[in-house]
Amino acid sequence: MPAVPHRRAAALRWAAVVAGTALLVTAALTGRPAWSAGGSSSPGEDVQQVLARAAASADVPFTGTATSSGALGLPDLPRLGDVAALVGESTRTRTWWQSEQIWRTDVLTATGERGLYASGGQLTGWDYERDALTTGAPLTGARLPRASDLLPPALARSLLAGSTPDAAASRAGGLGERVVAGRLADGVRLRPDAQEADLSTVDHADLWVDRATGLPLAVDVVDVVGGPVAASSFDRVVLGDPDRAALAVPAPQGATVRSAETDVAAGAATAAPWLLPSELAGLPALQDPSSAGAVAYGTGLLRLAVVSLPVDQGRQALRAAGAAGADPLEPSAQSPAGAADEPTGGAETALVRAGALSAAVVVVPGSRDDGGGRAYLVSGAVQPELLSRAAEQLTTDPPERRP
Repeated sequence: MPAVPHRRAAALRWAAVVAGTALLVTAALTGRPAWSAGGSSSPGEDVQQVLARAAASADVPFTGTATSSGALGLPDLPRLGDVAALVGESTRTRTWWQSEQIWRTDVLTATGERGLYASGGQLTGWDYERDALTTGAPLTGARLPRASDLLPPALARSLLAGSTPDAAASRAGGLGERVVAGRLADGVRLRPDAQEADLSTVDHADLWVDRATGLPLAVDVVDVVGGPVAASSFDRVVLGDPDRAALAVPAPQGATVRSAETDVAAGAATAAPWLLPSELAGLPALQDPSSAGAVAYGTGLLRLAVVSLPVDQGRQALRAAGAAGADPLEPSAQSPAGAADEPTGGAETALVRAGALSAAVVVVPGSRDDGGGRAYLVSGAVQPELLSRAAEQLTTDPPERRP
């Protein structure tokens, strides 16, 4: 194969990996809000109570079909799984939900269906058309998104993670009521606050929450130019415990059984060599950095995802992103005078953008004692200014090595 096409393919792969990792700011990384929720709502219920009930909706069992869509247009490349389709196309799903530990989501296609079963802390995939089982994937941990993350309840809870009731309500306004999937829902619009708005590429997120149970029934996320980032809505939903038989993990005779592959995000997080700080660019960590190789930071709709990389992987990503036309990060507005001559403290950087998402590779030169340097992947639905602030902190105040 000629060298130029090979380099181009590698560049596209890493550009997609960088941008795709930005999606770790979804439920794959963010924690569940510690809000208390009341009982059934009333037409006069305030915004804070509607949001509290939506945040606590993981305990609401249901069965339903939904359609989700995105407009990010990532390339379909190895180790990205179904991410390109999930965030760039329309996906139809059918879900049986008992709890965060027990559920099943099928992706429905023109030729069949692919099911994902959560049970016993593990995930099992079932491809009906190919008669194939995939086993051994962990239920939690850093990973790329899956179809269940884009269901309205999961997407809503991810948007609310890390916010207190008062803080979320201060950024929100009521939208009235509408009927979604035959059920009456109360609408709430979330916006970044004044400080976050300068750094976020998300303008608002609209949540439509079932009045009787608090289950989010529809979510629309819109960027600052009015374009869709993500949309998800039930067209049919039945509240109550799902059919137990539907939740049973299949074990068909004669089926091909294979072990789940580690996706690119989970692999990078597992290999992450450096501890990450408890606060980055003024944003609090949403996981315990001492136990995670990938950490989400944020408040409200402003989120960053960070992975510390082995330096050789960072340099490979940097070269490939540069070959794909990526520019270096500009110094942040908070940089000291003269920093423009040596942005981010001498680190090499590359900025990749895909729609509302921005991601940066940061490689810090080093000595043999620290493995030849440090490397980080910093990403989110944010302006490059926030990536620059994060890169500068990681460069000038470098974290310690992970135990």
